[in-house]
Amino acid sequence: AVVSTQSTGRAFGTKLGLETGWNCHISLAEGDFDQFSVDSDTSADNDRNIFHSNYKARLPQGIRSIKPHLESVDNVPLLVPLFSSCTPPAITEMIQIMQENNELVCCVGSSLQSKNFRVFLQADSSIGMVPHLPQQCLISGIKDITLPWPTGDYVAKTSDHTSLTCLHLSSILNTIPCSLVLSRDNLIVDQLIRVARHTSVSLKQSGHLMLGMYVSLSLYSLIHQLLLLPPPLSVPGCLILCLLNIPILATLPFTLSYDPAVMQLHTGKREAEITDTGRQYRHFLGRWSTLFFIGPLVTLGSLYSSCSYCNVWRSEREEAVLDTIQRFNLGVVTLIQVVNSVVFAHRTKKLSLRYFLKNWTASTFILALLPTVVTAVFIIVSLPAPVPIPSAVSLIILPLLQLGFSEVSKMFDRRLFLRFQRRQKLKFGTKLGMNSPF
Repeated sequence: AVVSTQSTGRAFGTKLGLETGWNCHISLAEGDFDQFSVDSDTSADNDRNIFHSNYKARLPQGIRSIKPHLESVDNVPLLVPLFSSCTPPAITEMIQIMQENNELVCCVGSSLQSKNFRVFLQADSSIGMVPHLPQQCLISGIKDITLPWPTGDYVAKTSDHTSLTCLHLSSILNTIPCSLVLSRDNLIVDQLIRVARHTSVSLKQSGHLMLGMYVSLSLYSLIHQLLLLPPPLSVPGCLILCLLNIPILATLPFTLSYDPAVMQLHTGKREAEITDTGRQYRHFLGRWSTLFFIGPLVTLGSLYSSCSYCNVWRSEREEAVLDTIQRFNLGVVTLIQVVNSVVFAHRTKKLSLRYFLKNWTASTFILALLPTVVTAVFIIVSLPAPVPIPSAVSLIILPLLQLGFSEVSKMFDRRLFLRFQRRQKLKFGTKLGMNSPF
């Protein structure tokens, strides 16, 4: 967005490398085009008249006409790269219009402009830029603003009489809504976007893992209750899972090494609601069905095989047998969670030796092994009864079975993800209306 008129703003956009041809330029000011002419030169007037005749009635003029245009014509105003004759209220209203159409808006503006405060506050993400002062201000003795800000410690350590100037204070107050404040001499926006994307992808994978582990554990216990079976886990076992193992395993995506392909992902628009719930359910069943479908059968088989040891059920050995079964159930649940965390730490990459060597770090290996070691120590220490054969076999078979199911589920999910990426590349998001040249 530029404050200048259409002709000046178009020239400025061309210097920035923005497309300023057909349907690529909107003036947010109300009224006729000619009232914004500030140059009296004849050639400039001719250029503006030609520009006006070429662009007349193809795009909305003024902020008030953008909403009706979006409702009745097309969505080109959401796609143009350049807006001219912008005022802070018009910019704020345009940001609101974009947000109402599920767009995420990042605002970059001067930290010395007090009118930018409301614009920063309205945007989803704001970056304040500390500009260089004009040459006249520097000549008059005003010092340029630099980062970091002069704090109390900085002032105390400097020998000269350095203090928090009015410009510094104004810049700090204007950028309160900003997530980041940068200097023009230290532009690292591309690196910050790369780190932010890596963190957001890791956070999404971590949230999916944690939610899946807690929901599957709840369904695991619920199915035992519906089948009138004893509790599958003891109280100490539930505490180990909920307070130690699951939080540790959920952090695995954050420990993976940086993926260079993260900057090539097409994120798409922000969706108001989840529309593909069927895929989400199938994805969840593919990840965790082994636990809450086969797990209760293992418990039932272990109880049946222990009847000969107890002689008569509900004897004094019942608690010892149940404690042993619950300990091995804890081991099965932990191994299944470790397998899923390892497989789905990265969304699309196949599980292979190259994947481990290229993406895993020492922290990833430690966090993956720690829950297994803690659970193994808890199981082995003072077993109260002989181990039932179904429990011992399930400790090996179920994790391997879950590994196969997880890889198959990940294969289908990878296909859907790649299909989504291809569609996003070909999706221009343009609704052709009456002003289309085709």
